[in-house]
Amino acid sequence: MLELCMIRHGLAGSHLVEEKADELRTLKKKGKQQMKATAKGLIAREVRFDKVLTSPLLRARESAEIVNAYCGETKEVLVTELLKPDSAYSELIKFLNELADAEKIAIVGHEPFLSSFASYCLSKSKTSFINLKKGGALMLEIDKVIKPGRCILSWLMEPASF
Repeated sequence: MLELCMIRHGLAGSHLVEEKADELRTLKKKGKQQMKATAKGLIAREVRFDKVLTSPLLRARESAEIVNAYCGETKEVLVTELLKPDSAYSELIKFLNELADAEKIAIVGHEPFLSSFASYCLSKSKTSFINLKKGGALMLEIDKVIKPGRCILSWLMEPASF
């Protein structure tokens, strides 16, 4: 059984029009506190990760580092372009399925990508029916390999729930 946790980055500064500048937006102080609360909530639920993957965008990387510090089994966070907001679901699924040695994986990224990806994993629909708030998380249970429409939603929590 594979557990795939999707975590949205914490509160960051205002969206910037220029793509390169937007990629460098950092978490606000409140966003860092939010991610620490999320990580502590995961630990309270005995959630640990073999691997923590993140989007290369700075706010997601900062969020992933916080989650990994509390819940990670390794020291390194794996940065992947496959978690950027405009990535292809099929490429991400292929990559995740190739992580044969991991049973508990966290991916940290952005909306609407994460909610849409979760909806796709659950139903094969590319129309999202989930709303993942900043600092929120959800857990999918998967029978060995990710197959769209064959995953199970274990839980979905807003940051205030942690």
